[in-house]
Amino acid sequence: MTDDSLHSRRRFLGAAAGTATMAATAGCLGSVLSASNAVEPEQPTEPREGTPGEFYYFLEANDIEVDRLAEDDDELFLTYRSDAETVEESDDEIVVIYEIYKQALIHRGSEITFLYTEIANPFEGQALGWGINSEWVHRFDSPDEDADADEDPEDVEGNESVETEPAGDDSEGNETDGNETDETDNALDMNQITLWSNIMNTKVYQEDVDAVGADNETDATNATNATIADNASATDTGTESETEGDD
Repeated sequence: MTDDSLHSRRRFLGAAAGTATMAATAGCLGSVLSASNAVEPEQPTEPREGTPGEFYYFLEANDIEVDRLAEDDDELFLTYRSDAETVEESDDEIVVIYEIYKQALIHRGSEITFLYTEIANPFEGQALGWGINSEWVHRFDSPDEDADADEDPEDVEGNESVETEPAGDDSEGNETDGNETDETDNALDMNQITLWSNIMNTKVYQEDVDAVGADNETDATNATNATIADNASATDTGTESETEGDD
């Protein structure tokens, strides 16, 4: 995420810096969710085009109840209704949405840069929203060049984990090959751990919104999305510092 894009996003969202700023930007997300920006579900094409409409379609196909989806400046704004009754179940829903975002959009060549989500009916203690920076997908969860590109997000299930399936046991391989496989698996596991940690760190809770002083639904939505952006930026800065020089 570049400094310019982050500053632009913060200006657009109202940057949760205080009630005066929030009041000045009240309604900006409403314009994002206007009819001209609204996304409707669309039947996937063959080959897949990786459109927000296909993303919407696969969300519904995987029992994610979408209240609304909007697109603005290569960013998506999703509001969905959660069926979760526990934090673990809520995280399972996040996994499903992430996998669909990855498979239906990013691995299909979409230029969407960020997904903001808002949960329409959170239970007490559940996050109000969370986000995904597409750069994290490219960095930590991109397929190998030789991998099958025809993955189908219709196969996503709610109890899936973001952890990579371990490679099959090659009993005929020599000791060196086995060590190389272990190192590769460990690298994949660490990528998945980092990716999941990044997403979890974007979560926004009621106390975060209360701290801003939001006094209506629009202000609360702006505060949620601004905080997601700030959390993602802080997470991404730490990730870049840790991975610098790995290339």
